[in-house]
Parts: sequence; C-alpha cells; structure tokens
Amino acid sequence: MEVGEVPAMYLHHLSDPDMAQIYYPWGGRHYRLQTKFVNGSCVALVPGKGCTLGESRPLICRVWPFWWRSGSDPSTGDFQLEVDGDCTLVTHWNMTVDEVLKELGLSESSVKRELSALYEALREHGMALARARAVNIPPRQLLNWMLREAQLKRHAPHVTIWRG
Repeated sequence: MEVGEVPAMYLHHLSDPDMAQIYYPWGGRHYRLQTKFVNGSCVALVPGKGCTLGESRPLICRVWPFWWRSGSDPSTGDFQLEVDGDCTLVTHWNMTVDEVLKELGLSESSVKRELSALYEALREHGMALARARAVNIPPRQLLNWMLREAQLKRHAPHVTIWRG
C-alpha cells in the first residue's frame, strides 16, 4: 500500500458522495491509499495472467465492475446493481447486468453482499480520513497514522486517541 496523488482520470469520483470520502484533500490536491502502481497499473496485475492475488484481492477489486444504483442504500442489501461504464463487457459487448454476472460466474446475492461490505468499509475509511484531517496528518504520514490508529483500536477498542 501507498498514499498516492489521485490521477486526473479518477477526480470525477469527488462528485460521488460514496467515493469522495476515500480521497484525502491536502494542499489543493487529493490523495488516496492504494495498491502500489507500476507504469499506471496495479502491481498485482500481470499481463496475460490478470490479477495474481486471486481470492485475496481487495474488496473493491472483487466487486468490480459492479456498483449500487445511484440513490440506493447498500447497507440494506436491497438495491439494484449497476455495471461500471468502463467495463469492456458493457462498452464493447453491450451486456446487461445479468449477462455480466453470468459471464463472470457470479451470483447477484454474492455481489450485493460484498458491495454492502464495501459500502461499510468506505464509510469507516472516510471517518478515519476525517479524523486524520482533524489532526492535520500530511499525506506522506497518512498510512503510518492509520496503521497506528488501527493498532490502538485493536488494543483498546473503546478508545480512539491521537496525540500527534
């Protein structure tokens, strides 16, 4: 993991309240925690082989290209699925959500379950970033700060303290 400046192609996420919370504004720029990238690509992607992480890949990667329909509440588990417009199955082959599910060998219920978990994870991540902003943690210290916070929470789950 690393903290990196958000590439321009992802800045449109700032207008989506669910996605905006994972970005960390600092000095007129936006940063995010991310897998390390090499030449613009995730280090876990190997040409011709795909993702080398298999079932251990991050939740966001396990649910892609699916998302919850805008305006719905994924925490309920009762929401409509959408497919990301950048997905080749949609852009080149015009597949429906059901066809994409079938093509990828996934069930709607399993994708919804993971999207609900992702929704909660995004909220928790957003709250952690808000705490970091409140105590003025610079981007280059963000990952270490979050790891210390998680360790403190693990040892004293009822206490959240930061003493910069």
